[in-house]
Amino acid sequence: MKRILLTTTSLVLAAGVAQADITFSGSTGIALIDDNGASTAASVGDQRAALVAASRAAINADTNADTVVTDYLATAGAADGDAQDLLNDAAAVITNAALAPAAAAVTAYDADPAGTNTAAAATARATRDGMFFESYYDFNVTASAESDNGISVSVGFDMGAGNMIDYNDDDVLEAQGNDVGDADVAVSYGGWTLKVDQNGIDNLFDDSQAGDMQLSGSLAGMSVAVTTDQENDTNSYKVSGTVGGIALTATGTDNDDNGGSASKIAASYAMGDLTLKASVEDESLASGAEDDTTVGLSYAMDTLTVGYTSIKPGTDGSFGDEWDFSIKYAAGAVAASFATDESDATTIILDYNLGGGASAFAAMHDKAGTNSDLTAVGLNFAF
Repeated sequence: MKRILLTTTSLVLAAGVAQADITFSGSTGIALIDDNGASTAASVGDQRAALVAASRAAINADTNADTVVTDYLATAGAADGDAQDLLNDAAAVITNAALAPAAAAVTAYDADPAGTNTAAAATARATRDGMFFESYYDFNVTASAESDNGISVSVGFDMGAGNMIDYNDDDVLEAQGNDVGDADVAVSYGGWTLKVDQNGIDNLFDDSQAGDMQLSGSLAGMSVAVTTDQENDTNSYKVSGTVGGIALTATGTDNDDNGGSASKIAASYAMGDLTLKASVEDESLASGAEDDTTVGLSYAMDTLTVGYTSIKPGTDGSFGDEWDFSIKYAAGAVAASFATDESDATTIILDYNLGGGASAFAAMHDKAGTNSDLTAVGLNFAF
C-alpha cells in the first residue's frame, strides 16, 4: 500500500510541473574596419551621455529635496525656523542651485560638441587611425513554459564578447559582453506581455535610455506598449496600427535626453508601388532645434526602390534645409544601397547572403566635413 501511495503522489506532483522549452541562438562575426579612430574617441571623448545623466540626477535630487521640505512642514508640530526645518531648507537651496549649471553643461556641449571633446578625442583617435580587426560572438538562451490556465513565462539571458560593427545603422562598435546574471523575464497572458529586465529595456521614444519594465499588447486593433524606469521616474509609450489604410505610430516619453516631455507621430500610406510618409516630432529642447518635421516618399521599381525625404529641422527651419535620398537594390542573395544628403555625405552598403546563416558585407560611409568616415568589410554567421 505504501508503494502505491508514494507512486500516486509522485505522479500528481509531476503533473503540476511545467515543462520548459529551451532554445539556443546567437551570432558571430569578423570585420576589418577603418573608422578613423571614432570608436576609441567616442569611448573617451564623448561626454554628452554623462552630462545628460548628471542633469537628470540634479533634477531628481532637487525634486526629492523639495518634497522633504513640504512633507516636514506638513507634519504636526513642525515650526518654521527650527533646526531641522533650516537644514531641510538649506539642502533644498543647494539642490536648486545645482540645476542651472548641470543644464548649462548640456547646452554648452550641444552648442560645441567638437570643442568640448577635442583634446580627448584627438588623443584617442591617434591611437587607432588605420585599419583594425574586430571579432565578436553573442550567444542567447531562452527557456519558456506555459501553465494550464494559459499563463506563459519565459526567461532569457545572453553572453558575448568582442565588438560588432553596426555598419547599416549608426556605425558604432557595439560591445557584446553581457552579465549572465542579468535576468530578462517575461510573463504573458491573454495577448499581453509583461517584461522585466533591470536597466535592460529601451525607452520607446529614445533608446539611449534604459528602463526596467515593459507592458505590451493590443487594444482596439492597435499595438500598445509602455515602459517605466522606477529609479529615474521615466516612462515612455508607443501606439501603432492602421486606420483607413494609413499606418500610424505615436511614441512619447516624459523624460527625454533634455529632461522633459517629448513625442512623435509618424504616418505612411501605400498606394501600390508608391508609399508616402510624414512625421512630426516635438522634443523638450527649449530652442526647438530638435522639433523636426519630415515628408517623404519611396517608389519600388522591380528590384530597385528609390526614396526621398525632405526635412524641416527645428522650429526655425524650412522644408528642404535638410534632405535624404536613397536607392536600394535587392535581387536573390544580393542587397545593395546608396544614400546621400544635403551635406554630400554618402553611404554605400553591399550585403551578400552566403546561405546557411552566413552573410558577407562591405560598407563605406563618407561623412562629409567630419573625420568620422567608415570603411568596413566582414562576415557574419547566425545560428
